[in-house]
Amino acid sequence: MNSSKLINRIYAYLGFHSVAKSPETDTLIEQCLAELQNIVHFRYTYKFYQSAPEFLRREPYTEYLKGCGGVYLAVMTLGGEVDAKIRLYGRTDAAKAIVLDACASAYLEKLSDEYEETLGENLSYRFCPGYGGSDIADIKYIFELVKPEKIGVSLTDTNYMLPSKSMAGIIAVGGAAGKTCKNCIVAEHCEYIKRGKKCYGSEK
Repeated sequence: MNSSKLINRIYAYLGFHSVAKSPETDTLIEQCLAELQNIVHFRYTYKFYQSAPEFLRREPYTEYLKGCGGVYLAVMTLGGEVDAKIRLYGRTDAAKAIVLDACASAYLEKLSDEYEETLGENLSYRFCPGYGGSDIADIKYIFELVKPEKIGVSLTDTNYMLPSKSMAGIIAVGGAAGKTCKNCIVAEHCEYIKRGKKCYGSEK
């Protein structure tokens, strides 16, 4: 994978650990991305609803879904080998563990975005529980309906997904929801924002 397409997003994640850009970090990112390609087992499962399920019939979901013609509930994962490798480096190479973790998060987003392009046209951005003031505990409703155990993803009693490099989200079909940097968890450290840009190509 060409790291130039992911580098700023990766550095945004690394910003939480105060990791600054450097040739050494760039090299480590390249190494980690190359390693990920050998251990990732990306899987994605979803369910489509013409009408929004009950748990989405409240804010902030109703605003996100306004005017939509249906909604996908989806769960995706990089697989357990990525978690195992991060844990291994956590014991043997802390710097590489941090970089691999950030690379895996960015990689998961990228692969998910690419997969969602195959679902159809006029799709909104992926809205995950925890975004925009929503409750992260709403992940449990997605799990109840989509049943992602079939792709190897489970949910703990504290709403933590296993493997950890997994994601659960909602994708509106049509509607007026546009991507925004508001409430993004990496906005404070985002390399795109620092350069007056966005990590996505348009407002839709």
